[in-house]
Amino acid sequence: MPAERDKYKAMGQAFFKDEISIKLDMDDKKILFIIPDEKKVYENVSVKVGSFHLPSLAFAILGAAAKESGYIPEVLDLTLYDNFEKILEGKLSPNPAYVCLTGTTAIYFHVLEIARFIRKKQPGARILIGGPHASSTVEDTLNNNCFDYLFIGEAEISFRQFLNGINPEDIEGLAFKKNDGSLHIRPSTGFLKDLDKFPFPEYSLYDLSNYYLPNMHARQNPVLWIETSRGCPFDCMICNKVVHGQTFRPKSSVRVLNEIEFYYKMGVREFLIADDGFTSNMKRAEEICDGLISRNLSVTWACINGIRVDRVTPGLLVKMRKAGCYRLSFGMESGNQSVLDNLGKKITLSQIESAVKMAKKAGLEVFGYFMFGFLDDTEDTMQDTVRFARSLPLDFAKASLIMPFPGSPLHNKYRELGLLKPPGDYREYNVYTSPKEVYRHPSLEWEIIEKFQKKFYRNFYLNPQYILRRFIHSVRNKTLFATIKAAFSVDWF
Repeated sequence: MPAERDKYKAMGQAFFKDEISIKLDMDDKKILFIIPDEKKVYENVSVKVGSFHLPSLAFAILGAAAKESGYIPEVLDLTLYDNFEKILEGKLSPNPAYVCLTGTTAIYFHVLEIARFIRKKQPGARILIGGPHASSTVEDTLNNNCFDYLFIGEAEISFRQFLNGINPEDIEGLAFKKNDGSLHIRPSTGFLKDLDKFPFPEYSLYDLSNYYLPNMHARQNPVLWIETSRGCPFDCMICNKVVHGQTFRPKSSVRVLNEIEFYYKMGVREFLIADDGFTSNMKRAEEICDGLISRNLSVTWACINGIRVDRVTPGLLVKMRKAGCYRLSFGMESGNQSVLDNLGKKITLSQIESAVKMAKKAGLEVFGYFMFGFLDDTEDTMQDTVRFARSLPLDFAKASLIMPFPGSPLHNKYRELGLLKPPGDYREYNVYTSPKEVYRHPSLEWEIIEKFQKKFYRNFYLNPQYILRRFIHSVRNKTLFATIKAAFSVDWF
């Protein structure tokens, strides 16, 4: 393992050599993108084995926009360090033109810590923020007095306009606090349409040797996130669609293939699909697979964000496997049809069973996502979920507790019902911990819901049939040691 890691260390150091030399007299053109320390999300979590960290796709996209506008982008990934204050202080002297932050709701408390530290060390620093949490809580975020400008939703155009000197009041998708303390909020009137016209994400900003993934998470290294489409046209209650909306907007298959081939030639060997629905347009998904096969790119890839069980066919799944896909995830949510219907998922249990069988027959690993604690969940419906998951030939399964993130219909529903507790700095909005500090369930005690979550994991992973399947799979794929290590890291009881 050390020898293999050293090989990728050398590859990462030689990867994407940037032609720009940053000079001290160019600080007015330097933009510092800061990724918060994602390790903080897992500090109080019993199951850490499922976590991994990769370069931020969002900052790679905005880094490309910054370069096009004549700026010099730099990324500081605090996940790679233990003392964020010490490393950040060094990056703030001399002062960059702009400091850019983003983060999910679960890590927002740390984003605030970073912004306050910057304010203390560089009072004149101009701090920008964007992303799903900030876009969903615009007034709350600006009223923290930590940020100068907030970019709402998709920021490729608004960020360019801002850097190019357009009056902030004239920019759609930009919000800020005026000198008199009032808020200027101008939402965007639409979402980006032609995704092909934007440049490739600027992954040259990262040293990929810092992002080596073990074989439990990847078949090959280096690994990158890649986005082939945006938007999900479905109406699930749990999803926040503030940033990318409900209109499915794909990149063309040619653009996707060119992007993959570009990174492949630079040394990347695996991709994780970041889309909300890679197979929403199944014809386009097949075209991408056909292109990967015809271009003979020896890449591996996985759809780990989840695709819909009603948007796959045997033919598509076979093509995905031939094109290098080895794992996909399905959002299954519940093993009770009534709960699924009320969630707005618009899928059936039989469709789930059929999709899993098709994927397994095509030779793909299948990951199933489930949840406990829906508004209409009872002990009986949660037992249905435990039983249903155990009956499926899944390779992996995850059971989260419902978290009503800001911006989701579920959050609005819980607020209407008076179930939400005051958010504070949102650190409790963590899918890996109990939501009992976030909201009150209308009919169940949290001890009962948490009991079923643990029961789910015991019944699924300690099932003798599953253990036998996983043992055979691990031996074939040389991941037996990683599998055993992962099993012993879990608090089963």
